[in-house]
Amino acid sequence: AVAGFLTIAYGSDDEKTTEKAIATEKPAFSVSSKKLYADYDANGVSADEKYKDKVIRVTGKITTIDRDIMDKIYITLKGDEYFGDVQCFFAEDHTKTASQLSKGQRITVKGKCEGKMMNDLLKGCIIE
Repeated sequence: AVAGFLTIAYGSDDEKTTEKAIATEKPAFSVSSKKLYADYDANGVSADEKYKDKVIRVTGKITTIDRDIMDKIYITLKGDEYFGDVQCFFAEDHTKTASQLSKGQRITVKGKCEGKMMNDLLKGCIIE
């Protein structure tokens, strides 16, 4: 279990590297956080076919602004009423921007969709 956790923690993309790679890409989709979550909730395989590994633009209301256990900055956008959200990860140089956000604020984020692991995940995010 520990080896699996370490592989996930250290084997994941560096946010800055992902951000640079997708910076000039036009999003394949623009979608609300609720719609993205609903698509994954309805059929994860179909949603992966549509969104995973693609640059997407997601708009929604912020529910969380924090750092994960690996000290990475993230925000969550409201997915559904009870069970899950869209989790958006940012490079460290977005600390000042993240510190000025507020819960309930409506924003648009561009990032690379990584599919679903508890929440729907976006990596290398920038706020548009």
